[in-house]
Amino acid sequence: MDLPVAVGVDGSEPSLAAADWAAREALSLGRALRVLHALPLTSDPSSDPSPGRSAGRRTGVGDPLHEVCRVLAVRYPRLETRADEVHDVAPAALSAAAEDAELLVVGARGAGGFPGLRVGSTALHLAARAGCPTVVLPVEPPGQDPRERIVLGLDARRPAEAALEFAFAAADRHGLPLRVVHAPAAGVPDGEDELLARVLAPWRAARPGVEAVADGTGAGAGPALVEASAKARLLVLGRRRPLLVGALGPIGHAVLHHSLCPVAVVPEA
Repeated sequence: MDLPVAVGVDGSEPSLAAADWAAREALSLGRALRVLHALPLTSDPSSDPSPGRSAGRRTGVGDPLHEVCRVLAVRYPRLETRADEVHDVAPAALSAAAEDAELLVVGARGAGGFPGLRVGSTALHLAARAGCPTVVLPVEPPGQDPRERIVLGLDARRPAEAALEFAFAAADRHGLPLRVVHAPAAGVPDGEDELLARVLAPWRAARPGVEAVADGTGAGAGPALVEASAKARLLVLGRRRPLLVGALGPIGHAVLHHSLCPVAVVPEA
């Protein structure tokens, strides 16, 4: 069964941008789009006898779910869209949706964010815990100007296979080159370029249409990836199973807070 692309909306501008981005990605993947709006647990669940489960689509004029779906129907008439209201807190509702999704998309912050906040608690929670690849759109999403490449942050000594697969597939699907950024740890002996080339060799062979450029930068991984994000359509990071559940790591935090393009965090199996 083909799983949908899921996106969380709450009426905020970042969530509307996330819905539009998710719609375009769903079309490129040939998947349906599931649009979710989490309602406070104190909301009246009379229309849904099982709080925490999806409810029927609302049609109130001021309802953010209805408004988003109306806009998407006009912009993307070929897109199959499902709308769900969920009576639960947003992190729990979206984490549950991620278990049955090909991809989860969220804005970096929602309606509860304050000026100056770049990444909210919900986005951080999902990037660190969601069971499927999660894309976080920056507070000020990129415009429609052409973006030159997909960027992958990779540790060649511990390559994240799921992130490699996701990044190569995205580059192939969008017809863009892939820039693989590798920042060697301080004091690591020479030979990093050769190591990175060996890691990429089977992926290049599997997707010969993707121009994959290895970039062994001497800068720190975080600053190098943030700089690369300025010309990227998408920046991809792997997420390992941490010793501390829900820990994202310093590089992931730095990239999510400062990236100039959407960031995909891909969990390892």
